Amino acid sequence: MQNYAEPLFSKGRVLKKESLEALRDFPGGLAKLVLAEWADGILYGFDMSYEDGLVTVCAGAVWYQGQVVLTQKEQIPFHAFEQQITACLRLYPAAAAEDFYTRQLELRLKNGEPGSNELELGRFRLSEGARLRKDYRDLRDCRTTYNTLDVTQIPYAGPGGVTVSPVLLTMFARMVFEQMQAPDMDIQFALLCLNHPPVSRECLLRYLCRRLGEPYRELTHSEIYERLVRIAGSGGRGMGQQRRKEGPAVF
Repeated sequence: MQNYAEPLFSKGRVLKKESLEALRDFPGGLAKLVLAEWADGILYGFDMSYEDGLVTVCAGAVWYQGQVVLTQKEQIPFHAFEQQITACLRLYPAAAAEDFYTRQLELRLKNGEPGSNELELGRFRLSEGARLRKDYRDLRDCRTTYNTLDVTQIPYAGPGGVTVSPVLLTMFARMVFEQMQAPDMDIQFALLCLNHPPVSRECLLRYLCRRLGEPYRELTHSEIYERLVRIAGSGGRGMGQQRRKEGPAVF
């Protein structure tokens, strides 16, 4: 027979070691149960902005090697204008000390693709004096040549494999609902995107392949994005007619 105990910390009671152990073990144990079958990737946060020579990366959470890792807000000096920059979170191997289980983290802005033990947080090519734009008008507008925070490559943690940013899927769903003649399959998937983030990788791949009449297979994040754009734009109203001045979409 098992006995579940939840510490109360009532006024006047002596603080016990067992109460602190229960408080310590509960959140980590629950996270491991919920996320046990999930692939490593981003969970929440990491919003990004640029102002006065500093790129600000907000606090975030990732699921990595069986552990929920939390990061704090950080500002990074930035002067690499007119270059393709990738923001990455580098996670170093964990180590157990006498009192803590620690893992060093490093937020980096690099010219190139993420390396080993790095998770992409977004990419951009910024012009001097411009702002880092995130007010996308449609899916195609999420990837332009200049001054747009590109979230299409971020590896989000998900059941059974990494999945794409909920920002993309929410935008896709809203574009589908703008189309009065959208097929039932698109409507059903759009409801899933709005109601159940994150959408699992298998669900996303099976929908895209069946919707476009393709054999089921693995797709890269870029291939997933291109197919979402194609489907969302198939109803006419779903795609904006006028491209932003920041630059043409890049595929």
